[in-house]
Amino acid sequence: MYRFVDCMSKTELSDVQNLLIQNDLSFDDNVTQTIGIYDGETMVATGSLYSNVIKMIAVDTSHQGENLTAMILTHLIRILNEKGIQKYFLFTTQKSKAFFLNYNFSLVYENDFVVMLENKFDTIIERLTRLRASITYNRGTIASIVMNCNPVTLGHLYLIEKCASQNDNVIIFLVEENKSVFPYEIRLELLKKSTAHLKNVHILPSTPYIISTATFPTYFLKEMSERSVVYMNLDISIFNKYFIPIFSIDFRYVGSEPLDPTTNAYNETMKKILKEKLVVIERLRDKQNVVSASLIRKLAVEKKYDMIKMYTPTPTYKFLKSKKGKALFHHE
Repeated sequence: MYRFVDCMSKTELSDVQNLLIQNDLSFDDNVTQTIGIYDGETMVATGSLYSNVIKMIAVDTSHQGENLTAMILTHLIRILNEKGIQKYFLFTTQKSKAFFLNYNFSLVYENDFVVMLENKFDTIIERLTRLRASITYNRGTIASIVMNCNPVTLGHLYLIEKCASQNDNVIIFLVEENKSVFPYEIRLELLKKSTAHLKNVHILPSTPYIISTATFPTYFLKEMSERSVVYMNLDISIFNKYFIPIFSIDFRYVGSEPLDPTTNAYNETMKKILKEKLVVIERLRDKQNVVSASLIRKLAVEKKYDMIKMYTPTPTYKFLKSKKGKALFHHE
């Protein structure tokens, strides 16, 4: 008789790793929950969740053909449904792709290393087409910027203004994932206020398809690894395959990255995939500093509001001086 186990102990997690190795899969500790199916004392199947992403599904080779993949998948989907999560993604290999495509999943993107699938509720094409319909373009060129704005700085504004002066339309895809010091709603509000003078700028949520838990989880860990490079490729390839045609994007603008190795590697990967569609603008800096969100966060911790004022648009400065802004950094 099979039993389901919420894997938490060292022994259970070791069983998970062994089962993954047997299936030529690597263990990724970026998980929120891991499930194992045991037959007696032997783990015969496993699968994990990371937020709304299903991954690391593996079945013991001596138990193939016993419907264990379907059992583990059904169990993980039930957990997601109980949490009220309707939209979810699944990572798998080329070898297992066909099985999951028969299981009400559709393909988002695949390469030699990874296959990303999604359930058929509000698919990427439906979601992006709906967003595209929400904005009206001016005639002419359409440029895009993907930003986190944690928080909005004069560096961000410099890039946006450059882009807006060189193009007829600008779409800013603001990273929707709430993994930053500043919550999405606050970042959105500050960005809207800071760009109110630019009439050709549209701000849209980035959706779960760019710089998100699904496409690029290691972005939020600022981790550089082989895994990060795979995710960077995935993230930019999805942008290239879906965002560019659906939004009729001519260019993607980025700031040069002298400080952060992860973002620099991401920019380099963009050059390879987007080619002439990528426009790199030299970062805003003074004699002392490159103007960056991490600098502003550091100054906020140190309560150096005079310096913050030098490097941020008025809405960001006012917010950081407010009770709500101070509460993000100082729990007094």
